Amino acid sequence: MALIDIVKWDMTNDEICYKFPSDNLKIGTQLVVYPTQTAFFIKGGSICDEFTEGTYTITTENIPVLNKLINIPYGGDTPFKAEVWFINQVAKLDLQWGTPRPILMEDPKYKIIVPVRAHGQYGIKVINPRLFLQTLIGNMQVFTVDKIESYFKGRLVTSLNALMSQQVTEQKVSVLDINARLNEISQTCCDQLNNIFGKYGLAIIEFSIM
Repeated sequence: MALIDIVKWDMTNDEICYKFPSDNLKIGTQLVVYPTQTAFFIKGGSICDEFTEGTYTITTENIPVLNKLINIPYGGDTPFKAEVWFINQVAKLDLQWGTPRPILMEDPKYKIIVPVRAHGQYGIKVINPRLFLQTLIGNMQVFTVDKIESYFKGRLVTSLNALMSQQVTEQKVSVLDINARLNEISQTCCDQLNNIFGKYGLAIIEFSIM
C-alpha cells in the first residue's frame, strides 16, 4: 500500500465521526483540518495527539507523543502507522422528538389525571470531541447523527416524561396553562438533558417543546 501524502475529511452534513481509511502514513504527510473539525492521532487504542483547524505538515516535533510510542527516526519520509480520526463539531439543528404514548399528568388545579402528548425539535453538537471519541465511538469507522438519535431516543423521551411531569407538579401549572409556560419548561428540560448528554461530550441546543 502506498504511503499517504494528504490526510483530510470532506465531511457530509450527517456524519459526526470519520476514521481515515489508511493508517500507512509518513513523516511529511499533510494533515488538513477544516473549521469545525478536530483530528486525533491514535495508536494502539490510545489518543496520542489532537489537532484543531489548520494545515499541518507532520513532523516529529508536532507529534511528540506519537514519536515516543513508535520511536520514529528523525529526518526523511519515514513511514509509520497511526489511525487518524476526525470529529465534526457543526451543530445539527433539525432533529425531532416526540412522546410515543401520552404522559399521564395530574392537573394540580383540577386534581384530575390528564393524558398529555408532546413533540418538538432540538439540536445537537459535539462540544468535547476527545470525550465523545472515548465514550461513544469505539472502533466504528463512521458515526452519523442517526446513530446518536437511535442511541439516545429512549433515554431522551423517558427523561422528558419525568421532567415535564415534575415541572407541572412543582410549578403547579395546570395542563390548560402549559402553552403559556412552554419556553420556561423547554429551557429547564434542556438544562437537565445537558447533564446527561454532557457525559458523552455532547450538548443539546435550541430545544423546544410543542
